[in-house]
Amino acid sequence: MRIGIVGAGWWAGFAHLPAFKDAGAEIAGIYSRTPAHAQKLAAQFGTRAFEHYPDLLAACDGVAISTTDDTHAPLGIRALEAGKHLFMDKPLARSAPEGEAILNAAQAHRRIGLTAFTSRGDLAAETAQALVRSGEIGEVLYLRGYFHGGFMGDPEGSTPWRAKAETGGAGGAVADLGAHLFDLVRMVTGLEFTQVMAQGHIHFQRPDPVTNLDEGAVLARLGQASGAFSLSRVHIGADQRLELEIQGTKGALKLSPALWGKGSSFQLLLARRPGLYREVPPDKSLLRGRDPETSWGHFQFIELARRFMEGVRQNQQPTPSLADGLATQRVIDATVQSCQQQTWIAL
Repeated sequence: MRIGIVGAGWWAGFAHLPAFKDAGAEIAGIYSRTPAHAQKLAAQFGTRAFEHYPDLLAACDGVAISTTDDTHAPLGIRALEAGKHLFMDKPLARSAPEGEAILNAAQAHRRIGLTAFTSRGDLAAETAQALVRSGEIGEVLYLRGYFHGGFMGDPEGSTPWRAKAETGGAGGAVADLGAHLFDLVRMVTGLEFTQVMAQGHIHFQRPDPVTNLDEGAVLARLGQASGAFSLSRVHIGADQRLELEIQGTKGALKLSPALWGKGSSFQLLLARRPGLYREVPPDKSLLRGRDPETSWGHFQFIELARRFMEGVRQNQQPTPSLADGLATQRVIDATVQSCQQQTWIAL
């Protein structure tokens, strides 16, 4: 399968491109709105740089999009209308209406789509999913989770595109980090968010104004279960970390997917009720030929790329699908709406 890489930033070169190569794809080329970046990355990986998006589309069967969030909908829809399959980095879009437009285009043109949530290819997350689905911890009672990072923890720092509502969406950290955490909840438990109540803040204003949320605190209802989640990009004092704890009637799980290390740098703990946590080894069958010493991100994306290409070959939608991306986007939008209105918002 011929894959076109859209975007030539760090993440495209670190995760998208090497993962598709390892999964057996032919890299048709790279397009970026900054041609010099595309040329540099193309030279690094021995492929071609395209100055015009239609030329890349003509040379590939599907695209992997790793660009700013404001470009996801226009670039993704254009590819689908050209008959190309779509591998879209998270979050799916800046808003649920944009996400709906992407999904509608995929359905109208009968194309395969995947939303690239990193944890969907993580050993700890996939093992935890199997444990919960098999009844190992019983019925889910409540969840606690956080995704904290300090990449905007310096009040004197610059203002990246992620901190602008125009390019990164209104959610800020709630969208950028919450996309991972909310999808992890849906993946592992199979539960859907039904209501949210949230507060969010911009904590550090800069000369170049920040226009979306630095941090958010979210209460949630997931059917009969409840959840409490914390998201921050200004959280200093420790390395960036994503963690989810699930308390059930028979036991509990705590997991932290691999992040900023190797594919094996996860944590997975299981407790019986009553009892204490103990480490749980991952299901090695979930490696599917991958080396756990491969760098985080690249490691998980090999699995996502494999699923995407298999979905194209079999004409079956893979997981996480574009619909999964839209479901998470709706949680993000409801959280932002709750911050604005200071009330519970139903999904």
